[in-house]
Amino acid sequence: MSAICGAMSTALSRMVANLAAGKQGYEAAQAELAAIEARGKALQQRFLELAKEDEKAYDAVVAAMRLPKANDVERATRKDAMQAAYKRATEVPMEIIRASLDALEIARLAAERGSRSAITDVGVGTLLAQAAMRGGALNVRINLAAIADAAWRAAVDEELEKILANGATLAHAVDDLVNERL
Repeated sequence: MSAICGAMSTALSRMVANLAAGKQGYEAAQAELAAIEARGKALQQRFLELAKEDEKAYDAVVAAMRLPKANDVERATRKDAMQAAYKRATEVPMEIIRASLDALEIARLAAERGSRSAITDVGVGTLLAQAAMRGGALNVRINLAAIADAAWRAAVDEELEKILANGATLAHAVDDLVNERL
């Protein structure tokens, strides 16, 4: 669901930019509006791809958990498969979180240059990008708990905290822009 929230966020930013495209009063922003559309379209597609990847990653965890464990060899094989699956199930939501930071940046641009009459849609898009980030973070954290590699866990957790902090700062800035343009 997190990736779908990201896709919806990006769709709203694109809409706000497109509502200003070719319109009087926005002549100076046309190149930036076109860039928001191009960047947003690619990001929206990436979020949809990530939704599918997230589903596959979850399916791999379930498949690994169902592996036989009747003897030491089977248990070792199952353990290795589960560790690999949990790592992938952590990597995909991390990609969603990184993409959500991009969605917030696109929302910022749409808030600055897009149609003022639809500025509240940027606000909703910002909330959706935050939901994508926070939902992804929940998935990362629950999967990290199952990973044995302490150094890998620590590195992912450190990156996660940095991205979440940057995202919170950017979301606050976008909220301020939205409120200024109301």
